[in-house]
Amino acid sequence: MALAAAVERSIRSGDAQLHARVEGRPGAPFITCLHALATDTRLWGPQLAALCGSFQILTIDMRGHGRSTPGSDAGLAAAFTLDGLAADVVAVWDALGISRSAVLGLSIGGMLGLELALAHPERVTALVAADCRADAPQPFKAMWPARRAVFAEAGLEALADATIATWFGHLRADEPNLAAPHPAEALARAMITNTSPAGYAGASRALEGLDLLPRLSGMTRPVLYIVGSEDGMHPAAMRVMSAATPGSALIELPGAGHLASLEQPDAFSAVVLPFLRGVLQQAAA
Repeated sequence: MALAAAVERSIRSGDAQLHARVEGRPGAPFITCLHALATDTRLWGPQLAALCGSFQILTIDMRGHGRSTPGSDAGLAAAFTLDGLAADVVAVWDALGISRSAVLGLSIGGMLGLELALAHPERVTALVAADCRADAPQPFKAMWPARRAVFAEAGLEALADATIATWFGHLRADEPNLAAPHPAEALARAMITNTSPAGYAGASRALEGLDLLPRLSGMTRPVLYIVGSEDGMHPAAMRVMSAATPGSALIELPGAGHLASLEQPDAFSAVVLPFLRGVLQQAAA
């Protein structure tokens, strides 16, 4: 079956306008792709070719990121919580008439996927949560005020430098004489510097209150966790998450850092595609 032309929409949620895009195979099950902090829907570019032939794909720019507005100053505190950001996804689903969808999320996108699957299990068919965590220990909490301080003092380019060092620094550690950056670094920088200050500040504050771990024992949807082996504290955190999530599986991608979907797109897609095909075909049977 031929793929449908991509359709782009601007959808209102509360006082924000959210940019959404639907593409893929008409009538097929939906997958909603949720990106990381300080990125946007371009994060999923490498996966679209692998997924669009079998599914309908919805990508959403989180409020304050990409082409989505952050909303009014008065509403930022309420909107930028994990459940507030999850409510934005539900608003997009409702506006597009999507009753059920799988969720593929990375970093804060994976955390939003967990919130959606726990709070709205009737809407979520399956979840792939990559390079994320479910709690906020002190070192994790302390990282965000420090990052906001970098931005306040030196601007988005300095924030991009600090963030890219975290996301891709392991490649320099393995190859200290590497002259050329990883091909994904230019896109990562473009996405970071395209993020609104309100979007970055709000979403990073939402992460400081992360407290999903005690709820994972109540998960009823199929869950696949993916983590890059070089993604700092995340491999250990995700082992704990997988152990706490009934029936879940955890796959570690050797040598990958935080943006595993960009850094190792083929390996990432090779893990995601069979899981979603299996789960969604079973659900449709």
